[in-house]
Order: sequence, then structure tokens, then C-alpha cells
Amino acid sequence: MSSYFENTDREIYTSYHTSAHSFSSHFHSKLEIAHCFSGMQKIKLGKELYTIRGGDTLIIFPNTIHEYIADGYPSADTECISLICNPGLMTGYLADLTVREPESPLIESGSLSENAILAFRRMTAPKDILELMGWSYIALSGIMDVLKLKPTKKLNSRKLAPEIISYINDNFQKPLTISVLAREFGYNQSYIAHLFCDKLKLPFRTYLSSLRSEYVAKMIKSTDKSLTEIAYDAGFESLNTFCRCFKKHFGKTPSQYKRDCRA
Repeated sequence: MSSYFENTDREIYTSYHTSAHSFSSHFHSKLEIAHCFSGMQKIKLGKELYTIRGGDTLIIFPNTIHEYIADGYPSADTECISLICNPGLMTGYLADLTVREPESPLIESGSLSENAILAFRRMTAPKDILELMGWSYIALSGIMDVLKLKPTKKLNSRKLAPEIISYINDNFQKPLTISVLAREFGYNQSYIAHLFCDKLKLPFRTYLSSLRSEYVAKMIKSTDKSLTEIAYDAGFESLNTFCRCFKKHFGKTPSQYKRDCRA
């Protein structure tokens, strides 16, 4: 399955696990922080595979393709939490993440303050969103004290990539091509194509087809519309293209997927 853009309206939330877990390759516009209390969790960032153990913290910057991998360790021995938040919530506190990046995304055990570690523990069961935000500030304070940042070398592309992703996310149901994006953002087509391969590690067409396929799957589960109607509503130009792309993304035809959902 291709990497996909995870779109959610939630500004801040956590994902808490009492065992090592898997989550398919994806990316989003939010900052994600994974902290391991015990055991071991594998996380792939781009092409790099990191293994976080008890006390380790991994920083996943916005629009970075990442994947959680559970294999290779007794899953029941692992406890970890991921904090996902909109960097805009921390405006004036966090460094501008469009112009800076970490020298290393891994903060090893023993580096964070006791308050930061306590904050991660309290985030496993916050009473409400305000308490979650409060503990998030404490955790981020500890992280920013030890995280070494450097200016990003590709400033323009770092700023442009999120804008293009957001534009596609809002307009994927319309006819979209590299030439449309080039006109919209004022860059030539070859630069836009290179940006996709460089930042997202997949071609534009693959990403667009994956986004449309995810939309189709959501509509199959939530409506009684026909597959033909859903396919064209998703932006696919033909039924042949729809079936081919959907099967490549999910490993089964749209009809099989619909039948499995109704079973």
C-alpha cells in the first residue's frame, strides 16, 4: 500500500498503546512525538528505521512519511504513547518548523527532565482537552531544552510541500495534473514532479490515486451509492483507472472490498 495523507480535524490528540503496534506508511501536517515507556517500538521515518526503547523519544516533523512497525519484539512488553498536535497551537513557543529541522529526531533515554516524562505519563489518560494541552506544553518544554535544531537546507521546498499537499487534499475530486499544480503555484512541472519524489517518496499520480481510493473506501462504508457514482465523485476519469488504482492500493477490487464490508 502506498503512503497516504492522514487528514483529521483534531488539533491535538494522543495514541496510547500497551503493546508494540503497526500503523501503515502515512504523513500529515501535524507534529508527532512518540515516547516509549518500556519495551521497544520500531518507527520508520522516510528511509531511516529507528528503534525506540524505554525512555526514548522520537520527533516526527510535519509532512514526514512515517510508519510504525511491530515485528521483531514481544509486543506485550512494550508501552508507548504518541502525541499528535497542530504546531500552530504552540505559535511563539515552538521554533518555526518550516525553516528548521532536528540534527537527529531521536532523543535518547535519560535526556528528558522528570517533568517531561511525567507529562507523557499523564497524557495517557487526560481528563479533558485542556489538561492534555497543559501536559503537552510541559513535555514540549523538556523536548525543546534538549532538541538540537538546524536550518533546513531546502527552505523553498519545505514551505511549498505542505501548501501543495493541502491544495490536493482540498481539490482531489477535481481534475488534477502536474500542469495544474504548476500553474497554481507558479513553478514548472518538472520541479513539482521532483518535489513529490523528493519529499513524499512517491510519484504525484500514485499519491493522488491513493487519496482518491481512500475516499472511495470511506464512501463504500458510509453510503449506499453505486461504485460507479462513487468512483466519478472521487475524481477518477474512468472505471478502468478506478478499478486498477483501487486494487493496487487495497489489494482487492472495489467489488470485493464492498462485499467484505457488507459481510
